Amino acid sequence: MSSSDLDARALAAVDAAASIPAALGATCRALIDALGAEACAISRVVGELLVQIEEVVQPGRSLIIGQGYVVSDYPLTGEVLEQRVPRLVSLHDADADAAEAALLRELGYDALLMLPLVVGDGPWALVEVYDARERRFTAEDAAVATRVVERAAARLTQLGA
Repeated sequence: MSSSDLDARALAAVDAAASIPAALGATCRALIDALGAEACAISRVVGELLVQIEEVVQPGRSLIIGQGYVVSDYPLTGEVLEQRVPRLVSLHDADADAAEAALLRELGYDALLMLPLVVGDGPWALVEVYDARERRFTAEDAAVATRVVERAAARLTQLGA
């Protein structure tokens, strides 16, 4: 299956979601499929906190994240939400954000792609896509993921988020 077929299938799954939880689950599954990743989490912005509201993990992998965390403890996360741009983190990058790299090591993952999920006037949630394999997410991966997350934002708006 070509990457454009995966992308179209991912977008269709998000569009077909009948509820907010279904849209969030479809978004995570779409991102895992489209990027060949192993896990995805979506955390809702609640003031200065992020509270995990969705998680999809490939069989044989885990993603054990606490129920919430303070955004200011993770400056790169704050930047993603404030600037509304995706960020890529890999343990193989010499300049990897220390807080994010420590979390990756703790969770047993190698690469992270973070994206803001913007609904209305501001960031509604943070989307995180993880992979344990030795890799770096690319600008092309970020572009594909951005299309999926933007479609999810549109669907969440339709569903009343």
